[in-house]
Amino acid sequence: MAVEEGLPPLAPVPPPEVQRNIPPAEWELYIDAWIMLLSLRVEAPASQFREYAASDESTVTFLTSFYRQSINSSLFRSPTAPNTRSVRKLCFLLTRRFLLEVSPTPPELLDWRVLAGMCCCYPSSSALKRLLADAWDKHEDAITSSLEKAKVQAIRDLSSLNLSKPSGVLVDLRLLTILSSALPGCGQVLMAGSDFLDTVVDAYQAHKREDVRKVLVANVYVGLCSFLKSSKPNLSSLLDQLYGMKASAGVGTSTKKEPTLLSEVICSTDFLGRLDRHLSTDVHPQKRGQDLLASLRAYQAETQHLHRRYQKPRKRAVINKGKGRATEDDLLPKAAEDLHIHKMSLITQVQDLFPDLGTGYIARLLDHYNDDPETIVAHLLDDSLAPELQTLDKSESLPTPSPATTSHHDPFPPRSPTLTNTTTTAPPPQRKNIFDTEIDLAELARSDTDPNHPQTLRFGRANPTLTADSLLSDRTNHAAQKAAIMSALATFDSDDDERDDTYDVTDVGGTVDTTVAAEDEPKQSAPGAAEETELTLYRAYKSNPALFARDSATRRAQPRAALKRETGMTDEAIEGWAVMVARDPKRLRRLEDLVLDGNDRGGVNQPVLVPTAYRRGVEDGDAEDGSGGEMSSRGGRGGGGGGRGRGRGGRGRGGGRGGAGGAGAVTDSSGQNPAAARQRKEENKASRANHNRRQQRAKKVARAGGMVG
Repeated sequence: MAVEEGLPPLAPVPPPEVQRNIPPAEWELYIDAWIMLLSLRVEAPASQFREYAASDESTVTFLTSFYRQSINSSLFRSPTAPNTRSVRKLCFLLTRRFLLEVSPTPPELLDWRVLAGMCCCYPSSSALKRLLADAWDKHEDAITSSLEKAKVQAIRDLSSLNLSKPSGVLVDLRLLTILSSALPGCGQVLMAGSDFLDTVVDAYQAHKREDVRKVLVANVYVGLCSFLKSSKPNLSSLLDQLYGMKASAGVGTSTKKEPTLLSEVICSTDFLGRLDRHLSTDVHPQKRGQDLLASLRAYQAETQHLHRRYQKPRKRAVINKGKGRATEDDLLPKAAEDLHIHKMSLITQVQDLFPDLGTGYIARLLDHYNDDPETIVAHLLDDSLAPELQTLDKSESLPTPSPATTSHHDPFPPRSPTLTNTTTTAPPPQRKNIFDTEIDLAELARSDTDPNHPQTLRFGRANPTLTADSLLSDRTNHAAQKAAIMSALATFDSDDDERDDTYDVTDVGGTVDTTVAAEDEPKQSAPGAAEETELTLYRAYKSNPALFARDSATRRAQPRAALKRETGMTDEAIEGWAVMVARDPKRLRRLEDLVLDGNDRGGVNQPVLVPTAYRRGVEDGDAEDGSGGEMSSRGGRGGGGGGRGRGRGGRGRGGGRGGAGGAGAVTDSSGQNPAAARQRKEENKASRANHNRRQQRAKKVARAGGMVG
């Protein structure tokens, strides 16, 4: 009897809204029926299966509905249940037979949505990637035709995308991204040409929503990486697409930097790192690839602040130093800790496809096949395991010892109670410190009876019976004491006197300099360095006063630059010197005398002697400047003639009233020189009875005997 005559058809998987109305017990019966019918088809011989699959439309319909429903997370109510995992395993094995053994393969199973549903049903499965690669090699034209239709539809939907209306283009782009990640050939089909990529770039610029942009960036990133992940990397096509995106983003122009699809791809993903690794390991490196990578690196640095990275950098594994508190798991025997976490992940990969196999049996298979899960899956599918492995218990599980059955771990070293009682305890070690030899006054004993401690603090005489006669008659240490006294006297010179500073350098005009500088003092500049600099400035000031102008043109001129090099001063210092000299006529006269007396050199070494007479209110030696002896003695004084009046209208001498300002002005209100006015006043004092008043006061003081207060 033929197989197809005795097998009932498979009912397709109902949609989620129908599954919610099915009672749980009835749903379990449906799953058991699917498992039984799928097992019959998977275990059928190859010849009979090829004959049966040619006319078995129900199986193709079931697999198509199963994978299309796998896109939703609510395909089954309990995805981790044993019967659910059995259905997933049987569907994978049956699909593998249809794609690789049946000719011609049903076109429904080569549709891109079915292949994307398989990627959603078996995520991160190496067996699925291997199956898709084999199916691509065998049915590349059929899969490419389906992808081209999806590509055209996606371009049409993205061009007219309206987020206010429901649209399935974003869901389709997510599925295409998942499929391209598992099958690099699909990504290359999407990235072929410029129409799809240009449409995605326009959609990115048109829609500012973050969720939409994430879908577009993920699709382009996976599509570009597919050029590098295939068995024959297509670097030329990848560089062409990158140059097109670079031109669309306006890289290298002076426009304002805004987020673009290219900037988010290179800033939010590790695409540039992948490209750099591929270019560095390429046997035939391309010059334009290196140039493009350099320009993209520069563009990444300019737009890094506009994006955040999607792929978080991997954190370094924290090294367990074993300093934590011991737990119950730490008390288990060492045999339970030998199973590494890596082997557990390998066991999980195999058990996803063969849930009926025990973890212990899979661990034995991994030990036999050198931890290669793909080889194990291939042998299990072909039923070609080694004879010694077929006789083992397939439901064997890994041992899980309990802490209650293990002996308590004692962290202390073993010790014998008999030795503890019989052996003598060693004295504790004596503490030593580098400060043990120092003396602490707080710890000195107030006693003079301890001869072993010569540094003991005592009150009164250390030896009351010791007298001067006994000290003089004791000749035991006479030589040492005499040598110590002579050594102390040798360091003292009674002829040394304090240095006499009566004739100092300043007092004698700089002709004698008896001071000697110390060796470690820094060398000072020449005595006439400051005067020489000032004379240089004075010569320039007299020859060309415009050289000291405070404008940018003068500062950039060549004469100003030469003056700066000669004096070593800045522009501000040179201009400030000119301002201060213009306000100080006495300083100008002194500089002119220096130039005239010594032919620009004679008076340089002659120091200026500061007058030693006390002048009230004069700090700069400007007493002879015509301002009078009491010009600026107290604040609030001032006036035209430098009088002593306070405030406005105060009592004052001179030609002006007392002002509220601080110091007196240089000229009075009439523009006369106050020094000349004071001189005329002194000449005419006799005619104004001032002389007589002065004489009368002198007589009065004489009669009082100089006691006038």
